[in-house]
Amino acid sequence: MTGKKAFLRQEMRRYLRMVPDATPDEIAELKTWVQQGNDPFSNPSHIADGGGWEMPFIHGLRAEQDYIEAVQAGLVDPPEPVDESDLP
Repeated sequence: MTGKKAFLRQEMRRYLRMVPDATPDEIAELKTWVQQGNDPFSNPSHIADGGGWEMPFIHGLRAEQDYIEAVQAGLVDPPEPVDESDLP
């Protein structure tokens, strides 16, 4: 195991101690994310907290799911589609 992979696995274990309510599915997704060489203190959608800092993996997943549920419930408006003609 490379030094980076060992470090990321150690960080994943440290992070999971901070999230004792992580579900088995969340843990499995986190393990896949870390095995791909990603930091557990980041998330694939780059979702940030109120202070502008990127959320850790499980927190980001939960925030994304909360947003999707809010859109589906009609509590927030879905994002506007991107008009390709506006792109450079």
